[in-house]
Amino acid sequence: MSTKTRPIPQQDLFPLLQSIHKRKLQVYASLLYWLAARAGELLPYEHYKTTYKKDEKGKALRDEKGHCIIESREKLFSSPGVLVSTINVNKTYIEFLQVPVFKSKKGLKETDFKTGIVPKAKNPLFSVILSYVEERKALQDKANKEAENSGVPPATVFLFDKEEQDLDGEHFFWRFKKQLDRVMSAKGFSSHSLRKTRATKAGNDSGDAFYVQSLTGHSSIGMASEYVAKRRLLDNMKKYEGL
Repeated sequence: MSTKTRPIPQQDLFPLLQSIHKRKLQVYASLLYWLAARAGELLPYEHYKTTYKKDEKGKALRDEKGHCIIESREKLFSSPGVLVSTINVNKTYIEFLQVPVFKSKKGLKETDFKTGIVPKAKNPLFSVILSYVEERKALQDKANKEAENSGVPPATVFLFDKEEQDLDGEHFFWRFKKQLDRVMSAKGFSSHSLRKTRATKAGNDSGDAFYVQSLTGHSSIGMASEYVAKRRLLDNMKKYEGL
């Protein structure tokens, strides 16, 4: 495990999230933690297979600016992100009914989704997340009412939308993720550390690989069980060897 992808100590987690000044970025980072999501799963995202031109020795060819020359580029799949219509809110938690799960780089199927809960308890940023989600849902309600009056299908609102300067989902994703990675790397972590921190805490607290799998969306129980191995060993030693 590299230094930057190691779990964040629990005493440092929320101070780190609270130190993010840009609201939209703070909500995104908080949701990566609570939903144990990969960086691209909550955002508009496009995944490509890129082949670069090489010389006879297999070395990549570069243009006058030093960039590798692209030979071919194929879009494997894209995801628009999280629909606000699939989010329910109440006073004690926010329920996400359809969070994309990137199980492979081959594509995103209809079955590649999970549910998630963002609780109010033990969550100092709950009000920030809630207000952001409610604002996005209000935009969808407005679009629905406008559609009723005009007789055309309503516009679809996502939790995070591409911004004006972004031509496509790929550009938006990398630009937005880079902002978060800049904040995280200053503390010795990466955006993926948030997912790893959530999975690690769930594994340590519960000792239940199935619980971890439901949080992370891991395709196999074996991958999820890696987060509970230490806790299970300790519990078994206490039970069988009187530790």
